Amino acid sequence: MIIGQLVRPFSYLSIRHPYKWVVDWLYPIILALISFSSAYYFSDILNIIKTGGAIQALLSFIQSLPGFYIAALAAIATFGRSDIDEALPEPTPKVIVRDGGIENWVGLTRRRFLAMLFAFLTAQSIVLIIFSVFLTSYGIDISKYTLNQINFGFYLICSSILIYAIMFFQLILATFWGLYYLGHKLHE
Repeated sequence: MIIGQLVRPFSYLSIRHPYKWVVDWLYPIILALISFSSAYYFSDILNIIKTGGAIQALLSFIQSLPGFYIAALAAIATFGRSDIDEALPEPTPKVIVRDGGIENWVGLTRRRFLAMLFAFLTAQSIVLIIFSVFLTSYGIDISKYTLNQINFGFYLICSSILIYAIMFFQLILATFWGLYYLGHKLHE
């Protein structure tokens, strides 16, 4: 039960909408593959995790984000206009809500959608901070691990860098989507 509550901010990814998967998964995966391929073919991929590498540079940026996301979450929670509590227009994003053991699909209001989005962004940025510290601290050592003369550690680190890139681009694209809603759609 407590684990379910701790991972609840990631329930944003379970929102169903015909186009949301494009922002959540398709674009981040494409951008991550382009970035990873460029780093792999035009540089030493391990430079990304070394001191002074890309992940350390991104860490400086990412570690400032949770505070801003929490501030946005607080603003959304206390926003006074009543129309923010009306359902989003069709096709309305939906989420499963469990009530008394029964699961129902519920259309989201702007407030609930934005609250879920910024809770997700806060959690994702914290996970990326921890992931960044882990990769920069232990990545080079892990990359040297071999198993039966196969450089297993190198493949593990490459996979980790690709997952990191997907998560990073998910964070960036969802942030811009949140800014679009806060700066434009919320005031229509």
